[in-house]
Amino acid sequence: MKKSTAMRRKVQNGYVLVEALVSVLLFSLGLVGLVGIQANSIKAVSEARLRADAVLAANELVGRMWVDRTNLASYAGTTSLGSLPGGKQVVTVNNPVVTVTVTWRPPGQSADRQYVTMATLGAN
Repeated sequence: MKKSTAMRRKVQNGYVLVEALVSVLLFSLGLVGLVGIQANSIKAVSEARLRADAVLAANELVGRMWVDRTNLASYAGTTSLGSLPGGKQVVTVNNPVVTVTVTWRPPGQSADRQYVTMATLGAN
């Protein structure tokens, strides 16, 4: 009986090391997954900030146009926006309806993003 107990111990040697390596592997995969999630969330927050800046720029312009309704035609045209990367603002006036289109290109992207708003600037 002593011989069989000694044989079992010999066969079991090394299992603790294998279990430790497997647990380190699983932990590493979890960390890699967390890093990927963090990278995606940073990208989403950056794009959301750019969209919010575009909405703010368009709404500010519509607000200025609302106050200065007699000169709506002077707002028509294209202007660049320094607050957005590659940003530009296109205004079309079809009295009393104005359309403001803001386009920008997020860093590292090949396609432009766009926000369009329309407003009817009639008399109160």
